[in-house]
Amino acid sequence: MELFDWIFIISGFIFFISMISAILLMANEKFKTVRIFGWILAILMLPIIAILINYIIIGRGLNFIIYTILILSYLLAEFLLDTVFKYDFRSKSSTHVPYIILEYAACFSFVFGVPRLDSTIAWIIWILFWALLGALVYYLIKQQKKKKK
Repeated sequence: MELFDWIFIISGFIFFISMISAILLMANEKFKTVRIFGWILAILMLPIIAILINYIIIGRGLNFIIYTILILSYLLAEFLLDTVFKYDFRSKSSTHVPYIILEYAACFSFVFGVPRLDSTIAWIIWILFWALLGALVYYLIKQQKKKKK
């Protein structure tokens, strides 16, 4: 495995840990701390751009280039909508649903990309993916309890 493959794997760890942390903090209404993980995801665009350029130059398989583009698209959308434009896209399903589709495309890009690089480390990425889904369920349950009050 070369350096950029390792960067892809480490980016996957950072991506999932940041997403899980942000969701758990939102569930517990720690919104100022959530911004930290938003910035971590924004900074994550830099290594993803480097990976994309490297994969294009060395002629990596098309699937890895697509995975990297999907991840970068999600990170860019997240950064622009939340930080630059400060647009509340989560309140309307017409804007939230495409965002969720892009978010899951980025998640699955890591979930399907990392096993092709290292099958042992892939287990950790899968566990983090399921932890992300668990955090989402926890968040939704907390939201439902909050609405009932």
